[in-house]
Amino acid sequence: MNLESNDNKTFKTFLQLLAYSGHDSLLPRIEEAFQNAADFQKVCIGTSDTRQIYLCYLMSLAGSDHLKFQLQPTLEDELQTNLSSYSGNKYSAGDFETCEKAICSGKTILCTMDSCNGIILETGNPQQRGLQQPQTENVIQGPMYSFNENYQTNIALVRQRMQTSRLKIWEVSIGEITKTKIGVLYLDGITDPGLIQYTCDKISQIHTDGIQESGELLQLLNEKTGLFPAAVTTERPDRVSASLLNGKIVIVMDGTPFSIMAPGSFFDFWESAEDQYLTPFIAVFLRTLRFMALMLNLFLPGFYVAITSVNIDINRLEISLAAAAGREGVPYPVWIESMLMLILLDCIVEAGVRLPRSISSTVTMVGGVVLGQAIIQANIVSNLLVIVAATTALTNFIVVDYQMGLVQRILKYFILIGAGVLGVLGIVFCFAILVICIARVESFGVSYLTPIGPGARVRSRSLGLLGKSHHFSLTNWITFGKGMRK
Repeated sequence: MNLESNDNKTFKTFLQLLAYSGHDSLLPRIEEAFQNAADFQKVCIGTSDTRQIYLCYLMSLAGSDHLKFQLQPTLEDELQTNLSSYSGNKYSAGDFETCEKAICSGKTILCTMDSCNGIILETGNPQQRGLQQPQTENVIQGPMYSFNENYQTNIALVRQRMQTSRLKIWEVSIGEITKTKIGVLYLDGITDPGLIQYTCDKISQIHTDGIQESGELLQLLNEKTGLFPAAVTTERPDRVSASLLNGKIVIVMDGTPFSIMAPGSFFDFWESAEDQYLTPFIAVFLRTLRFMALMLNLFLPGFYVAITSVNIDINRLEISLAAAAGREGVPYPVWIESMLMLILLDCIVEAGVRLPRSISSTVTMVGGVVLGQAIIQANIVSNLLVIVAATTALTNFIVVDYQMGLVQRILKYFILIGAGVLGVLGIVFCFAILVICIARVESFGVSYLTPIGPGARVRSRSLGLLGKSHHFSLTNWITFGKGMRK
């Protein structure tokens, strides 16, 4: 839409959207609201019927390519700035609250000194980075671009991959101060209506001053998941499209490149986006490898402690003698030695994550090699424990999702403590507790162990290692789960 102010008839029609009630003028209220904002501007752009016309906007957010001005001489041979043209998608009229919110989002308000409303012009110029490769998910096969922090750009990327009218978007703004835009995407006819209604109701019930990131939104939506992440977050559009086809909903939030794919299943965190591009046999092998790495990461340190300090009798004599020889001169009990080594490795990993990239690799190499060699020569830990700790650290990085990797880093200490107290029996006891806790977790009203537990969802590929989809009724399984609890 292009509006030329030189066309007097068109401009008169444009200004008819302004209303005059004789009280509560808009311009003084806007000036009062943005009184101490240095980037707020009020510019007189001309007159109409002896009324001066003003533009109000924030210089830091409004784009300069939407409004064009020209200088015209007056009768007193002075130059006067007038609006030459406006180029934008649309315009509308709004009251004070609507205009205040519009200015904060980068739009421009056109009004007169005594009008009680204003005309909202689409002049937003969002600050965003261009499309880049995913920063947290390495792309082996698939599109080489990812979401960014702009909401409209992320929606456009999904629309390009899902060119159908069945893709629906429900939008809402969350936060009394931040007014963060949130969109719920789903495919009509594929996504369960109960899941859509549940998610929209939960988002509508959020009352907070502001929200900054999708992880914070996920915590507000699922407060009872405890240690485990409630859903998978991703910055890859192809993974989002696959989730929509799989019957899930996707929550897109303004200001972050990470989208939420819900509901989340425990098995979803071990599924890579490339698995659907590979042959079934390779996909089965890779997922089996990830689950084996999970078992090693959780139970290997605890099993080492159990067979070297508590359940020594279950070993062969040669293994027990070799382990005892390796610990010769170590002054600490096995569980303290193991705890010390695991904490040291976690500190090195965390340092590599937090430090600048230019020095992180150097610091982690020095910390791992030099400190590891020194700690062995000082007889603080045994050689066998170094192998166990290194294997544990490597298997932790095989996990696809970063949040689940953090959960693994915590759970191995829980199992280590159980092994130090009761040995192998303690490992079994801790494993039973973990299974019970996971079975009680729900993600967006759906069992965390879907598709094998109560509350199983529509179409899940998590256990379908061959890529097949299995249909489950959300309503029937939730009813079945409630009946089992009774």
